[in-house]
Amino acid sequence: MFRLDGKTALVTGAARGLGQATARVLGEQGAHVVAADINFEEVSAVAKAIGPAATPYRVDVSKVSELKSMVDTVVRDRGRLDILINNAGICPRLPFNESTEADWQKLFDVNARSQYFLAQAACSAMKKTGGGRIINVASTGGRVGGFANSSIYSGTKGAIVMFTKSIAREVAADGILVNCIAPGLMDTDLMRNLPAERRDALCESIPLKRLARPEEVAAAIAFLASDECSYATGATFDVNGGWIML
Repeated sequence: MFRLDGKTALVTGAARGLGQATARVLGEQGAHVVAADINFEEVSAVAKAIGPAATPYRVDVSKVSELKSMVDTVVRDRGRLDILINNAGICPRLPFNESTEADWQKLFDVNARSQYFLAQAACSAMKKTGGGRIINVASTGGRVGGFANSSIYSGTKGAIVMFTKSIAREVAADGILVNCIAPGLMDTDLMRNLPAERRDALCESIPLKRLARPEEVAAAIAFLASDECSYATGATFDVNGGWIML
C-alpha cells in the first residue's frame, strides 16, 4: 500500500528536517523525487543519498517566477507532475511589539505566498494529466496561535490552512486533491537549538511525552500523496502526539 511507483513528486525545503525526511520516504515508496531548496549543495547531497530516483533543484521560493519555472522544468524533464509537497518555510522568533513590515513581508513571501503560487502552477500541470496530490505543510501554530514571539509565523500557517480548503474546492473536479498537514514539535534543528530545560518542558506537555521524528510526519504525507488517499481533500491533518486536539 501507499506505493508511488511511476509518480513524480516535487518537495520544497528538501535540504533539511521534514522536507529531507519526506523526500527520502517518497523515494522509498517508488516516486521520482525532485528535491528543491535554496541551498543547492545540501539538497544535492540529499538527492544523492536517495539515489537515481531523485533530482536536486535550486529554488528561491520567495520568487514566484522561479516557482513557475521550476514546475515547467519538472514537466519538461519528467513529462508530468503528480505530487507537490509545499514544505519550504522559515520560523524566526519575532516579538509582536518589535516586528516590522519587512519581517511580515518576508515571512508571508516565503511561507504563504510561495505555497499559494506553487500550488497554482502545479494544478495547471496536473490538470493536463488527469489529476494529482498537493500537500501543504502548515503547523500547530496555524491552528492555535503557536508559541510566544511567533505571531507572524502563525499567521502564515493559518493562511495555509484556509487557502488549502478554498483551493481544494476549486480543483476537485480536475482530480486534484489538496490537503494540509499540521505537524507539532519535531526533532529537528529548531528544537535541538533550544535550551535542554525548555525542550524537556515542551516534551512533558505532549501526551506522548516526546518529539516527533520527521519520518513519522513524512509517513502521513506519503499517505496523502498516494492513490489510497482518494476521498480526503480540503482537510488538515494534525500530527502532533496529542499536543493539540481540535
